[in-house]
Amino acid sequence: MRKERVLLVDDDGIALLVHSKMLEQHAEIVTAANANEALEIIKKDKAFAVIISDQYMPDMNGAELLQIVGVMVPNMVRIMITGFADLDVAMQAVNLGNVFRFLVKPCCQEDLVLALAAGLEKYRQSTGETSQEETALTEPLTEREREVLRLLGIGFTSGEIALAMGITIGTVKTHVHHIFGKLAVNNRIKAVAKAKSIGLISR
Repeated sequence: MRKERVLLVDDDGIALLVHSKMLEQHAEIVTAANANEALEIIKKDKAFAVIISDQYMPDMNGAELLQIVGVMVPNMVRIMITGFADLDVAMQAVNLGNVFRFLVKPCCQEDLVLALAAGLEKYRQSTGETSQEETALTEPLTEREREVLRLLGIGFTSGEIALAMGITIGTVKTHVHHIFGKLAVNNRIKAVAKAKSIGLISR
């Protein structure tokens, strides 16, 4: 399956590199060091599913950039990261740029990956590219839930999954509960069977 393209924008070179590394397994990442560079990239090629932008940048901030992107490519899902938990900035981003997610630096890999996964799902829905797997789910599975489901398919118990993933049995049970809800089933056997039938895990 091809990877969707994601445009990552940040004037902080270290943050740009770190976030790019966090996401490179989940999408094809293109980077821009400022808003103007991002706009030049988009003018040449609009085939991006998601744009993830820092807020505080010289010349043009993230909210302003995302507002322009929303006009240029309405289907491109817009996510913002900022170094300050500022409610006014968040409201500006939502109102001007129709921002889908708002994250605060330092942003951990799990939060960033989950935001991207949700953004990619929104993009697929808007472009009619939803797969059999996605239409069969009431809500997309997180990366952790997919891993728990894969281990369930192998036949692992809750204790074995907890040990393999380095989490508590209680957390495993929470993931399993969410998986049941998203697959609309009520036990492990049905969850594994349905997951196999829609291609979530191999047969």
